[in-house]
Amino acid sequence: NPQKIDLANISAEIILELEKLWLTRNIGINTDVPSDLPSVFGDQRRIGQVLLNLIENALKYSENGGKISITMLHRTDQWVEISICDDGPGIPEKEQKRIFLDQVRLPQTSENTSGFGIGLSVCRRIVEVHGGKIWVVSEVGKGACFVFTLPVWQGPDKTEGTLTSGEVGP
Repeated sequence: NPQKIDLANISAEIILELEKLWLTRNIGINTDVPSDLPSVFGDQRRIGQVLLNLIENALKYSENGGKISITMLHRTDQWVEISICDDGPGIPEKEQKRIFLDQVRLPQTSENTSGFGIGLSVCRRIVEVHGGKIWVVSEVGKGACFVFTLPVWQGPDKTEGTLTSGEVGP
């Protein structure tokens, strides 16, 4: 159901939904969303699913008292870039491409955290169907930043009513 989406509203709703998790663990959440951030084009429920999954992961891997930052930038006329960063254990470089595959869990975290290892592969599929890309920037011991792009809403006269096959991106 592709439509015009306000990312600031969706992320605020998700942060509120997860409030008990981050408040009880004294995790600080900082959001940096410019007031002039354009709307994006996509399926609101699916984009919300991506944001929820990435923010939940950041919470899951952050220590009590840690910090999470959510940043949204208007990179070009065609793309908005969203990043969710934590100060958790980080991801080894050799594992960074694998984590977006189905049922992949990192060996050092598999026993300590819940999940089935499918969340990031689902996020990858959703972002790619919207024509965007998703990647991670991480260093062991220094946290992880998950970054993805989404197309800017061009208006009903310029935006096609369907999403892409995932082969288009910035």
